[in-house]
Amino acid sequence: MTETLTALRSQRERTIRTRCGIAASVAFSVLVVGSNIPAPLLPLYRDDLQLSTFVVTALFAAYLVALVATFSTVAATSVTRRARVVLPLALVIGATADVSFWIGQDDVRWLFVGRLLTGVAVGLGTGTTATIAVAMRGERGRAIAATGTLAGSFLGLAGAAVIAQFLPGPTTTVYWMHIALLSGAGVVLVLTLRSARTILATELRRSPVPEVADAPNVDEPPVIAPAGRRLRWAGYGLGIAGWAIGGIVVGLLPTVITDQMSSPSIVVTTLGPIVLLGAACLSPYLFRSMRPEVAVAIIGLAAVMCLIGVWLANLPTILACCMIWGIGQGFAYAYGLRIVTAGLLPTDQGRVASRYASICYGFTGVLSVATGAAATAWGTMGGMFLMAGVFVALCGGVAVLGYRRWP
Repeated sequence: MTETLTALRSQRERTIRTRCGIAASVAFSVLVVGSNIPAPLLPLYRDDLQLSTFVVTALFAAYLVALVATFSTVAATSVTRRARVVLPLALVIGATADVSFWIGQDDVRWLFVGRLLTGVAVGLGTGTTATIAVAMRGERGRAIAATGTLAGSFLGLAGAAVIAQFLPGPTTTVYWMHIALLSGAGVVLVLTLRSARTILATELRRSPVPEVADAPNVDEPPVIAPAGRRLRWAGYGLGIAGWAIGGIVVGLLPTVITDQMSSPSIVVTTLGPIVLLGAACLSPYLFRSMRPEVAVAIIGLAAVMCLIGVWLANLPTILACCMIWGIGQGFAYAYGLRIVTAGLLPTDQGRVASRYASICYGFTGVLSVATGAAATAWGTMGGMFLMAGVFVALCGGVAVLGYRRWP
């Protein structure tokens, strides 16, 4: 009888852990959706509000500025220990950002406010989701922040493009729909976190697991040894190379395609980012055996292909480049995160995942603004030449750092 009760309690705890992990992951993905909703609308904002290419890229980068600042705060504080409260709060901030975007259809200042609020929301959500995922799911939750970011980015981009193209109010309807999604995800999240509050509190108080050599009979899986300094640098470099792609393709490419091909279709101008993020979402699952050196090689190659495709104003070439880029991005960002967080406890996972994202997004913001400034000063091709050169140099550096050290 006692064994039966113990088995039932164990099964109930596993169920609670699974539900909580899924609810947090879904809520985070819905939150990240908001970060990419404005991307397909940038050409509309540019035309309606008479914005320059530099202002458009600055609008995209404003999100990254707030994101990096929030990531840095999370990484340096104990915010992740209050994940049960902070993650729902992030959803509320995300909904407030949607209201700012709705007001901003006639005033670019409100668009900047919305981007800043979105950055704060996603920044808080990344570290707290990583904490909850590892606390509830163990090693399987290590890369959940990367997976949720890619999935949410893809859904936000594709959904916003389709809604803006085929429904009335292209710069307003999508934001109200996102508020509804956030509300539903938030209710489910709060309920599941409430049921798991005791388990979560216990996990967040855990001490480091002893080394396997000192405790050979423990039932827990062995703790993965943290990477050496050079390998950690290579892991950060992988993440930077992977995520900076998104900054260029999502923040700049729709405007570039609009200029080069004079297409009035929102869906057509957004095809590049949609293909990129779709491939990135599938890449960690379809190309799990890919080597990191292959990933950085195809990222550098795709950067050159993108330059050629824009120069020729050839959409199929640009889309092929985005697909190859997406394969490299999805693998690189998730693989780099696993390297730099190997063996960490839940609260440390949240802090280091935030630091990792902070560095990756910070570089992305600098590259996006620099490319936009170059495109404004020297023309579209000047910006694309700068982008390609940076990616080739970055990928070369990552390959050297990780040579004979990749796990």
